[in-house]
Amino acid sequence: MAMIVELFGGEYAPDVDQVATTAANERWIAEHFGRDFIAWMADLDGKPVASAALMWFPHPPGPKNPTGMEAYILNVYTRPEARRMGLARALMDRLVEAARAAGARRVWLRASADGRLLYESMGFREGDYLQLTPD
Repeated sequence: MAMIVELFGGEYAPDVDQVATTAANERWIAEHFGRDFIAWMADLDGKPVASAALMWFPHPPGPKNPTGMEAYILNVYTRPEARRMGLARALMDRLVEAARAAGARRVWLRASADGRLLYESMGFREGDYLQLTPD
């Protein structure tokens, strides 16, 4: 939730119930964790300070992806006091390794301005996908 608060400029979206959103996320994680969703956390002095997650998406096989398996990286976040320590890179390395081990030929993510340099340094590049969103 700290990541969401930071992304919304220091406060939670005013029209969203934080308690309900937290509960919905907890239900979703309980249903998906270990099946098509995994996450890692890094701690500093016993306090969780960074996290990153991975979701698997099966797609029909194609010439560039004969297994059809894709992986989506999400919720990469490091608390401000633990930034620039290599935690996000270490977590990203684990995610990419897990995706490759599961047979994913395409690993994708959405990048914030703060995360873009890290992802590009790891070989992530802009793709050819378009999106349609309600906003």
